[in-house]
Amino acid sequence: MKLQIQKQLTKIVLGSMLLSIPFSAASAYGQDAAAQQNTVLLKSNSASIEFNGRLMKAVQPITYKQGANFIPLRTVADLYGYTVSYDAATQESVVSKKGMEFRFKAGTARYTLNGAKRLASGKLFTLQGSMMVPIRTWSEITGSRLEASGTSYSLSWKEEAKAVPPVAKFSTNKTVYKMGEPIEYSDESYDERGKIVKTEWTGLERAFFRPGVVHVTLKVTNNYGLTDSLTQEIRITEESMYTEEEFNRLFTPPGDKMTINGSSVLRMTKVPYTIESRPMQLIRSNSPEYFLEEGIAYQDSASGKLRINIHNGNRSGKTLTIYLIATNRKSYPVTYNIEAFGKGGPTDYVSTSGKNAVARFLEDTAHGKPRDQVVLQPGESVIVLPEVSDTPLKPNLIMTSYTEIQTSDELQFTVAAVDAEAHPGQNIFGILPELKQLDRDGRHVRGTFQDADRSLIVNEALGYEEQRISIGDLDDSFLQGEDKLLGIPESNKGNTGVRYNVRVKVAPHTLIGLNARGGHYAGALLVNDRVVQAVEKSILKNPDELGILYRTGDKEETVDLALIVASGSNLPINLVFVPMPQPVQ
Repeated sequence: MKLQIQKQLTKIVLGSMLLSIPFSAASAYGQDAAAQQNTVLLKSNSASIEFNGRLMKAVQPITYKQGANFIPLRTVADLYGYTVSYDAATQESVVSKKGMEFRFKAGTARYTLNGAKRLASGKLFTLQGSMMVPIRTWSEITGSRLEASGTSYSLSWKEEAKAVPPVAKFSTNKTVYKMGEPIEYSDESYDERGKIVKTEWTGLERAFFRPGVVHVTLKVTNNYGLTDSLTQEIRITEESMYTEEEFNRLFTPPGDKMTINGSSVLRMTKVPYTIESRPMQLIRSNSPEYFLEEGIAYQDSASGKLRINIHNGNRSGKTLTIYLIATNRKSYPVTYNIEAFGKGGPTDYVSTSGKNAVARFLEDTAHGKPRDQVVLQPGESVIVLPEVSDTPLKPNLIMTSYTEIQTSDELQFTVAAVDAEAHPGQNIFGILPELKQLDRDGRHVRGTFQDADRSLIVNEALGYEEQRISIGDLDDSFLQGEDKLLGIPESNKGNTGVRYNVRVKVAPHTLIGLNARGGHYAGALLVNDRVVQAVEKSILKNPDELGILYRTGDKEETVDLALIVASGSNLPINLVFVPMPQPVQ
């Protein structure tokens, strides 16, 4: 019994030794890919060793003694990057690295770490002037992985690779271009040990429209914060290939934007269409747009298929949790399925939150995976969107969500904001009856609306001339509904949350774009089931910008466009169809 206890204590001491070492390969082993993997292969009674695939010779052979294999300290310490010295006054071999100092003395079974005594797995000795230490002891103090097979041994460890700057490198398909000639850039930057985490271009343009010499600079930053940059000259001749407008119509990629004369859009032929409304209930919770306190923002009962849009900022000075809750008031079970969901934020910007929510919602609509059906028993309540309630809304941030739900019967839906600090981890269903109904802000929309899906029927092929489809103007009325909390009429100003479907034949070589007419616009569309943002890295700030959506090819095409008006953006907007110039051969 005493022997068993001693063995257990030995294991505890060795484990404590590893835990107490400030730095060791144990702390680096298994870290990120930037760490360097090292392996040394050893064999008993041999001075030949293999380090990272390279054959080397130790100052003394691996020596078996006292039931253990010993390795020369100088050899192994050098491989690990330790500094080796000898203290003549104390007759100790000293190895040091990064504020650690190990001392070894022949004739003892102990060594010291920064003055603290440690137990070795065998008595230390010298062999022809070389301090010999047990391989197992060295693996323990460095946290290395020790493996044995017969008389062969291996030590493996990882250490932080020396940080080196990345290499900035890029090329262009030519060095001399005409004005308006497309330039192809190829980023060939690399980092042998780290990872490039930031790429910055200065002076980069897809084409230049003035003659002369331009300078393009690429700067790259790696995960160590080190940088490198490269500047190259490009010469632009006085010969012209395309004007700036011709170039942009041909080459600005979908999701980006180009400059356009805003007044010229209004001179384009306005395309007549008829509206076919389809059943879709829309619940909007956007008033108050900014929460000043906790409470119930909106509540209504609905059944069948519905779309719920929640868009709010937080000016309460406290962190809030936003809930969408479904309650079964029936005497029998009711089921629901979430068919699509998209969330934007929390973020500082209203337009960014709305754009990201719509883009993710449309992506889920087109390509999302089916979700499990949820069954609510009579009187039961559930949190419908844990993705929202699990994301605290901190002060001065905005969050937006769009959800499509199919229910088997009527459910009551409640949008609530709760003080996250006052009710940490509490059951929302217990708090809900105590919450007050929040007042409208007198400006934004709160209510329930019907027929929130609209198809715009166009009976002609577009793009054989410059044309536009106007959405949100006098020909396209806002939905009318009711604020069910107050029982008063409500107009869905801006038609946020309404889906517009447009299937139209389009001429060959036609550019399709989105032009904002009522102020800024930031959103997304499905174009032939592919999400295209308007626009990816910015917003449409005014009528003099055109977000690029699609280009037709050599034949007339049928193009499907689906738009859900994004929270934080403004109508009207125009879908623009313009012929592209002939490409230069």
